[in-house]
Amino acid sequence: MTLQIVITSVIVISAVYILYKNIKNKATGKCDCGSCSSHCSSYKKDSSQK
Repeated sequence: MTLQIVITSVIVISAVYILYKNIKNKATGKCDCGSCSSHCSSYKKDSSQK
């Protein structure tokens, strides 16, 4: 029972951290897709503005 609570807590904390990081990056205008390459929509926006 305790092990299940610990594992669930780790999963929930990880999910919240990832969501927070993605929202923070999106709010600052950075790419939040995980791999900024030429197919990233944020990359296309940045390259067209330069």
